[in-house]
This record gives sequence, structure tokens and C-alpha cells, in this order.
Amino acid sequence: MNYKTMKPKVIASIVLFNHSYDDIKDTFLSLCDEECVEKIILVDNGGCQWAASLNEPKAAYIKSPSNCGFGSGHNLAIKKSVDFDGYFLICNPDISFDKQALDKLVAFAWENDYRFVSPQIIYKNGERQYSCRLLPTPTNLFLRRFLPSIAMKYDAEYELKDAEYDKVFSPPSVSGCFMLLSNALLQKLNGFDERYFMYLEDVDLCRRALQLTKIYYCPETTIVHVFNKGSYKS
Repeated sequence: MNYKTMKPKVIASIVLFNHSYDDIKDTFLSLCDEECVEKIILVDNGGCQWAASLNEPKAAYIKSPSNCGFGSGHNLAIKKSVDFDGYFLICNPDISFDKQALDKLVAFAWENDYRFVSPQIIYKNGERQYSCRLLPTPTNLFLRRFLPSIAMKYDAEYELKDAEYDKVFSPPSVSGCFMLLSNALLQKLNGFDERYFMYLEDVDLCRRALQLTKIYYCPETTIVHVFNKGSYKS
């Protein structure tokens, strides 16, 4: 397939907070290299004024009035894209991928009329990141945060470790580090619930999306996620 002739375009949103350009360089350049990407919206939640002066035609800048959190930051970009007829990418600043990886994911969504898709995600060392999961229970969340050694007994089921990751399937929830949705669906969902400051807003978005569509995992597209998990450090 010639991905250059694909009609759908993508707006990507990245929320920044005290990041340097070097912190996001791999993510930014990966997105810039994709034919399907029309715009990369950099939302500055604080300390990233440099993003306003990037010399890149695809780059757009939004200054948040405060450090409003992950979901609220992305919502600023989502609200600026109400009339966009294409796909919207929720993207972390610690992502990288090979050229045409996103183009292939968009093709997967477009050709199958899928409105919400997620790629295979790996760590920098090549190990699989179990980003497809069940919707969590309070027990899952408590154990994973405070008693991780005990949580490991439950994680195999919760993280769908027995799923056939070489095939397409429909998980109940996927990681918010790299979510591709049709913009029409995302606007209908009104973006993220802003009552979540950080973490679980992606689970909530998946939960609400499942009332309207299925979520599809695409094994043919692979991205690398550094996965800093800042909430566990502070």
C-alpha cells in the first residue's frame, strides 16, 4: 500500500511540563517525519516557553494558564480542533518510532473503519509493555500502587498477558501514552474528564468510549515508550 496517498490526516497533541527540547526531541521528530501528521500541538503546562518558537511548520503552541494536568492539557488542544476531519493522537513526550509507523496505524484504523486504536508498545530494551488491560478494580489500583509484590499475582489477568499480541484484538483499556482516535469520537466524548489530574484519565476515556465503539490493538505498528512513571517518584 502507498501510505502517501492516504486521505486522513492527524493532529497530534503533546502536553509539556518543565521539559527541554532534548527531552521531547525523539517524539517531536518522529511525528514530524510522518506524512499523515498535519499538526503537532505542544501544550505548555509550565516551563516550556521555548516551544513557542520552534522552526517547524507542523508545530503549534498553546500556553496553559496553569499546570492543569495531563487530561486538561490535552483538552486545550482537543478544543482547538473541533472542526478537524481526521484522527487525533494523544501522545506522551517520551515516545519514538520508526518512519511510517504512525502512517500504518492510521491506515489500519481508516481501512477498517476503526475509531479508536492503539499500537504495540515496547520499552527501550525491546521488552513488551503490557499496555492493553482490563478496566481496573479498586483492588487492582491499591495493590499496584502500594503492594506491588502482591499485585504481581493479579497482573497476569489484569494486563492481559495471555492475549495473542501478534493478532488484532479488542481490549477494554489501553495506555494513554499513545492513543489514536477519530476526532469526531473524541469531540463526542468531550475529551478527558478534567477531574483527573494525572493517571486514570486514560482509563476513564476508554471506559466512556466503550459505550460508543470498540478499541482495537494493532500488532503491525510498534512504538517505544520510555515510561518514566513520574507519580511513583513524587
